[in-house]
Amino acid sequence: MLRAGGRSVGHGLLRRSVQASAVAIGAAIVLMPSPVDSHAVAPRPVPPPSVPRQVDPLAAHVLEVEAASELASAVRRESESVGLDPVLVLAVIGVESGWEPSAVSVRGARGLMQLRPLALQTEEREAGLPPGDVHDPVHNVRMGVRYLARMVALFEDVDLALVAYNSGPTRTLSSLVAVEDIPESMWSYARKVRREERRIRTQLLRTGVIVANAAG
Repeated sequence: MLRAGGRSVGHGLLRRSVQASAVAIGAAIVLMPSPVDSHAVAPRPVPPPSVPRQVDPLAAHVLEVEAASELASAVRRESESVGLDPVLVLAVIGVESGWEPSAVSVRGARGLMQLRPLALQTEEREAGLPPGDVHDPVHNVRMGVRYLARMVALFEDVDLALVAYNSGPTRTLSSLVAVEDIPESMWSYARKVRREERRIRTQLLRTGVIVANAAG
């Protein structure tokens, strides 16, 4: 279970999502045509119960409801726009920063997806956006997803793209050219992300939530 601000989140959000779905089904049943004779006196219509706002299932792995809704929406929207699996993006965030927006690495990578200044500036420029706050969760995710997608397009393989995301594309390409392989030490990051991806997906499936793989 991921935590934010010292408080456990996830199960509560998922319960709310399930409850909202149940209420919606109940409302549909109330509005179904009655099977009695059409000449019979129609009973007074029963107003359907109000349906709470659905919580994006991805939000269960983010922050509190208010912030989670916007961030989960950004993860889903940006991932699907570039053909990435949103659960993979969640896994990268978990491994990179542990969901800490203010995280800073010893190499100067910052924010949820641990972007370095050059990567951030490149993606902002390609997107036609002005410089933004690297520690703003939504902005960081938008640029981080685009950078990961750029690595996938460059290496044409998700695992190699993960290696490049972590080690840098220049180092990754150099290894491939020099020895036509990636050192075990560089593969470990990709394996770690893949483990986290499986963990998140298993947790979603156990709670009855299925997140489609945008990559097919």
